[in-house]
Amino acid sequence: MFGWFHKKPKPLRLLAQSEEDVVPLSALLQDAALRGEDVRYDARARALTLRFNRFCHEHKSRTPLRAACALQIGSITGLRSRGFDVHHPPQGMTILHLATEPLDAPACHLYLRFAGKTAAELKIEVEAVDLLLMDLAAPHRARSTPSHPV
Repeated sequence: MFGWFHKKPKPLRLLAQSEEDVVPLSALLQDAALRGEDVRYDARARALTLRFNRFCHEHKSRTPLRAACALQIGSITGLRSRGFDVHHPPQGMTILHLATEPLDAPACHLYLRFAGKTAAELKIEVEAVDLLLMDLAAPHRARSTPSHPV
């Protein structure tokens, strides 16, 4: 009635260490919005970090929610981009999905695809799946709900 009995959403903290673990992360990343300055690639640390506002698909409420979130991809052995320069990414991007392609186990390619006219994509070669997805703050009200015309 007054909101006393509503549980506050807990922040996500997920670790992916196999190709099967990437599937639920991809679902959580869909429709995440990020700016160009929120993409950081550290070649020495062999890590790519993305900071974005994740649409909270897992919350079934009338009020759409977004959460400030970060994804760190480790154990990178190669990184290629199509549609933008990793060191100077475009300002507004939306994550479409994250997919894997197996190589000699445990190595694989991770494909991070972005929505939009450019169909931008990151092809990340990793020696093993090493992903960390975590919310940086509690979910907040989103301005709109993403829609996907069929």
